[in-house]
Amino acid sequence: MRSILLGLRYLLVIPLVFAFTTFATAQGRTVQGKVVDEKGEGLIGVTVLLKGTSTAGATGVDGTYTLSVPSEAGTLVFSYVGFKTQEVPINNRSTVNVILASDSKTFDEVVVIGYGTVKKSDVTGSVASVRGEDLTAIPVTNALGVMQGKVPGLDLTTASGQAGASLNLSIRGNRSVNASNRPLVLVDGIRYDGPLDVNPNDIASMEVLKDATATAIYGSLGANGVILITTKSGAAGKPKVTLNSYYGIQTLNGYADIMTGPEWVQLRREARRTVGEWSSPADDEKILPPAQFDNFRNGIWTDWADQLLGTGSQQNHQIGISGGSDKLTYYLSTEYFNEKGLLKMDQLKRYSGRLNIGYKLLDNLKISTSLLYAQRDQDFRRDPLNQANKMSPLGRPYDDEGNFQVFPVGDASTLNALVDEQPGAFENNEINRRFFGNLSVDYNPIKDLTITSRFGIDQSSSRNGLFAATNTIDTGPNGLSLARAELGNFSRFTWENFANYTKALSDRHEISVLLGSSIWGERTELFAAQGRNVLSSTLKFYNLGASQSAYQLESNLVERSMASFFTRLNYKLMNRYLFTLVMRTDGASVLATGKKWDYFPSASVAWILKEESFLQNVNSITDLKLRVSYGVSGNSQISPYMTLGGLGRSTYAWDETPAYGYYPGALSNPNLSWETTATANVGLDFGFFNNRLTGTLDMYQQDTKDLLLERLLPTTSGYERVIDNIGKVRNRGVELQLSTVNLDKVDGFRWTSDFSFSRNKEEVRYLGDGVERDLSFGTFGLHVGHPINSFYDYEKIGIWQLGEEEQALKNQQKPGDIKVKDQNGDGVITPADRVVIGNGVPDWTLGVTNRFSYKNFDLSVMVYARVGQTIISEAAGSYKVDGLENGPMVDYWTPENPTNAYPRPNASTSRASTRYYTTLQYVDGSFAKVRDLTLAYNFPKTLISGLKLSRLRAYVTAKNYFILYSEIKPYDPERGGSLSFPMTRQMVFGLNVEF
Repeated sequence: MRSILLGLRYLLVIPLVFAFTTFATAQGRTVQGKVVDEKGEGLIGVTVLLKGTSTAGATGVDGTYTLSVPSEAGTLVFSYVGFKTQEVPINNRSTVNVILASDSKTFDEVVVIGYGTVKKSDVTGSVASVRGEDLTAIPVTNALGVMQGKVPGLDLTTASGQAGASLNLSIRGNRSVNASNRPLVLVDGIRYDGPLDVNPNDIASMEVLKDATATAIYGSLGANGVILITTKSGAAGKPKVTLNSYYGIQTLNGYADIMTGPEWVQLRREARRTVGEWSSPADDEKILPPAQFDNFRNGIWTDWADQLLGTGSQQNHQIGISGGSDKLTYYLSTEYFNEKGLLKMDQLKRYSGRLNIGYKLLDNLKISTSLLYAQRDQDFRRDPLNQANKMSPLGRPYDDEGNFQVFPVGDASTLNALVDEQPGAFENNEINRRFFGNLSVDYNPIKDLTITSRFGIDQSSSRNGLFAATNTIDTGPNGLSLARAELGNFSRFTWENFANYTKALSDRHEISVLLGSSIWGERTELFAAQGRNVLSSTLKFYNLGASQSAYQLESNLVERSMASFFTRLNYKLMNRYLFTLVMRTDGASVLATGKKWDYFPSASVAWILKEESFLQNVNSITDLKLRVSYGVSGNSQISPYMTLGGLGRSTYAWDETPAYGYYPGALSNPNLSWETTATANVGLDFGFFNNRLTGTLDMYQQDTKDLLLERLLPTTSGYERVIDNIGKVRNRGVELQLSTVNLDKVDGFRWTSDFSFSRNKEEVRYLGDGVERDLSFGTFGLHVGHPINSFYDYEKIGIWQLGEEEQALKNQQKPGDIKVKDQNGDGVITPADRVVIGNGVPDWTLGVTNRFSYKNFDLSVMVYARVGQTIISEAAGSYKVDGLENGPMVDYWTPENPTNAYPRPNASTSRASTRYYTTLQYVDGSFAKVRDLTLAYNFPKTLISGLKLSRLRAYVTAKNYFILYSEIKPYDPERGGSLSFPMTRQMVFGLNVEF
């Protein structure tokens, strides 16, 4: 094994030796020597550079080098990946030998864990870090988006192309059905829900905790994984000012091909031909309304989606100031963010400010605070693309005089898809103001002991106002105008007290103990009112009293809380054996009386193999550590009051006067308890060839039981539903993360790569004794042996063809109809022939980032792939078989076109009445794309020093620009199949400035 590793090492560095070795032909002298490591082993491929010149060479296989220099003076610079760079003056010597010290920063960098920090080399759980240039690699609305393809085990996609679009994210699969699967996000130790309004330039690091040992310290809150975000703080020294600014242009990144006017007319012809109402173009006047027939005859038609989808933009401008003294440090930043979507009136503006301060009151007493204020001003657009895609293309949005046509296709029921864009017609605006922060006190009463008290607050208020005039998409043709206003207030406090004690008992024993408690409570209030037939559209939603009918009032209050106690013990033996024990107990207000408290333990052990004698002299292995962990976590992330039951409301009429009554809706469950997950994890951290190759390999299994499921009840019970602890789910997977230094040449050329691979298998294991599937959950039910989000339907195998009439007739079908598989072979198609035909969980995900640098230029390319998931395609499922409405262009069956893709158009049926129609909508959602491509130029300090700048970097980024693989091009499958708010691509231009 050792010989193989050494061979690989030589293969990596021999090309560097030839690339680096140069010989001086001018007058001078020769300097030679040997470069070894701290153990005296010769190092191959060490760069030897005469400082201030381009004269350079490299060491050979035994660590020796020879370099021609012009004089006896000068300084040699020795550099090598995984070792500290060393400068040695020549001092008129002909032999210069050097011992390079190992640079172990890769494994000794400090990472943030729950309620503390630890050296990476001492981590016993599965923890992944994102920091440095990865945090600002791409422009994002939500800072969590930078982790896509960077962290194995984290499945992250953008929900849509809407301005301010949310993120879909999970860590190591889905475990819950009714409870939340979303990871816990903490900013500077305090829980942060909702869209992350923290600028990536304000973030120092992100840590993702994945296994039970890493997450157990957060108990039930960390059941789905934990994302720790640490913001920047100041440092003693003169003030440092940074300016980060970019502007990007957003364009459409592929869309379904909606039928043109002639294509839609052909579909309509075929649908009428099937029922004998069309035989030639002479019959077109019979199948088209008069106005549309005239437009068709004159070649007039409109691509309505094209009229709506334009060009958007995204810009961000951030200024940060940091500095301080021995007693006071500070970091201050402010931000303006503006994103405009592809649709008019789809826009997000965000203003935020951050202040982080640390102050030493005494030598052993420090107070610090981290504060964020953010305001979001967002205009939400009522999606018009459904209207645009289904309405007849045989019309024009404006007449010959340029006047807007409310009813553009000659009838009084089809609204122009652009109606909401008319002045004063529509507005949906939300303003959210959020204050988020914490105050911490750190006290060191004795050496090695730190006591921390931290109080956090998350306070937000929002106002949402909606106005839709008559003849808008919300109100419909000649409908009454609608005005609605909502006011919401949210507050959460968190108070945590914990103590950390770390002590090196000897050179063989080191312990670290954490003991703490945490309480938090939250309160959400909502007040809403609406009315119709507003006196004047100029009032919008600011005067609901001007509504003349259909008044509605709503209000709501939701409260919940949790108390916790926790402890953690870390023990390090002989610098190579690491042990971690964690225990946390949580009490959740949302669970039943007597079931609110539970205990969540975990344990892990790590073995630093590199410290063993049999590996200490294996130079090709720089670091090697084996980790094993097991633990249990809980989940109580359900809506409050579900244990108490609930009422449903019915509407009655008394002499045409509405009245309301209430009936038992949900059955109470006094035994509702915790959903628990047991996780086993085996991991390997490694570094080879002086950390030229580093990485982490993890394998895990998660078993979740007592799922919090809301199930339907038979009507004879008198109730609709009840929430109960039923079922088991398992997730198993493997994760691999690699970082490589491929080339590091003396002439300034450097090439590094990062790989992130995840594979997860999710399956429902148990739903009850003898129960293989339960169809009462959601649209598709739950199925033993398959993921939670599985699609259960008939399996389409084609279209019945001419010559198959007799076979088709057995199922009351005919040529041109959808053919599905007879799964049980009984000769007839029944509901028993339905099977699981796909699921929304990818088989694997992959992220590959290559970075190239040459002198002052940087180039990075990030490719992201998500493979194996099935999506429900709105385009594939929007085929209008009756030809009454428009839709995406598909390959439908006719006697002259015997395709197996889509059934024959038929004016006598509809989508709802077409047998097995839903089988058309399932498509392979796999994709691979160049997520971002960035070219940057770092201006030389000799050019910018006169401007008093310490850094000036200009860059251009192509984000989401190239789809390398997709079964449904040009559509971007990351959107998930929907045609509303399609995905965008961006061309971004930016500057990074530092004073």
